[in-house]
Amino acid sequence: MSTESIVECNNVYMTSDRGEPIFEDVNLKLTAGRSVVISGAAGSGKTTLVEMILGLRFPDSGSVELFGHCLRPRPRRLLKRIRRRIGGVGGVFDLVPRLTVAENVMFPLVLASERRRVRHERLMKMLVEFKLLKQASVYPRHLTRVEYTLAQFARASIANQPLMIIDEPSAGLDPDTYKRVFEYLVRVSLSGRSMIILTSQAETGRLPQSDYLRIENGCLL
Repeated sequence: MSTESIVECNNVYMTSDRGEPIFEDVNLKLTAGRSVVISGAAGSGKTTLVEMILGLRFPDSGSVELFGHCLRPRPRRLLKRIRRRIGGVGGVFDLVPRLTVAENVMFPLVLASERRRVRHERLMKMLVEFKLLKQASVYPRHLTRVEYTLAQFARASIANQPLMIIDEPSAGLDPDTYKRVFEYLVRVSLSGRSMIILTSQAETGRLPQSDYLRIENGCLL
């Protein structure tokens, strides 16, 4: 299995705007083909961890690397280029309000300058996979919470990006829908893509090729 580094956090220390510690000494290494499920209570720093991995926030000390690139303040276009290798669900990964479901889902392929025929084929596959065919021309504000989450999953999956970040995978999903989503996550894990899954509650089932950590008192345990 590849040992390519996807994410590395080394001795990360970060404080809030008010000077309160968020992370005391966070260390995390995720290699290609592996996933990690991180649990933690509300306010434990899960969202901040995602923002740090995306280069939206930077630690006070220590380092964060994404696909071998050290994240630090730099021209926005360079950070955007690195982030294009990530698909996301929940949290900061909102759908674009002015785009329809189909346009949102297809957006990563547009950014990748994929051919139109390939875009259409993959779009139809995702809409069928997540049962969104009827919602293809609908704008996000008219979606139910379940449909909104499924549209995010479809968008995060369409380009086969090497990393998927999922913030609260079961949020807003009924048991049957979550069961279907979990089965999909199992397939993603077995496909060799990496995932970082953040959750505030114990998820049912165990994903293959995954490590389970918890964030507590500013540390990953």
